[in-house]
Amino acid sequence: MAILSGGPNSGFSGKAGSVVGYYRLGKWIIRGLPKESPRNKKGSAKQNLRRSRFTQIQRFLKPIIPFLRVGFNLEARKNGNTAHNSATSWNLLHAFNEIGELDYSKTRVSMGLLGGTEEAAVRFEDRNIIFTWHDNSDPGVSRSIVPEESDQVMLLAYHTQSGEIVQMLSGARRSACRETLEIPSDIALEASEWHTWIAFISDDRMSISNSEYLGLVKLTKVGA
Repeated sequence: MAILSGGPNSGFSGKAGSVVGYYRLGKWIIRGLPKESPRNKKGSAKQNLRRSRFTQIQRFLKPIIPFLRVGFNLEARKNGNTAHNSATSWNLLHAFNEIGELDYSKTRVSMGLLGGTEEAAVRFEDRNIIFTWHDNSDPGVSRSIVPEESDQVMLLAYHTQSGEIVQMLSGARRSACRETLEIPSDIALEASEWHTWIAFISDDRMSISNSEYLGLVKLTKVGA
């Protein structure tokens, strides 16, 4: 059943016959319902590869949507879509190896023109994932895409076993060269593995860097 949201001359939401209507990004959109056939259900090799990639991307991106809303916000505004859609499109094109498996080292969780970081590293210490980097700001230049001391670090750690994340959207300044993510106490550390990323965002939130993947960190109990 479809519902008219603003009278007979407005758009509608819901299913009406062979079409479905909805409101998205300030516009009413009407689409035809897909037609399924036995062949489409089974799928060709290429179709199944695309479906597999899409499933892997959605499994990866779903837990980190709060981070993507900031990390891909500027890219989404440029593309006229959502941050999740922009992140999905980019990672579908670039984040897979030659056999169709998601390669975390190729993924991006933020995208923009701001200068990134140099000599970034990550380590585990006493339930903390510690990120360090080199301050590559240029105090003699003031432009939106040039690294500045006031830029704030953005950090993400992704727990491979559960899909849980620990994130920081407004961390230390670039000039601090260090920030920490604390692992929640309810997450067991035995053989716990976390993928990690770092990015920077300007103080006015008008510029952001591409994220940098820092690798897989294996956590263990203190004294283990």
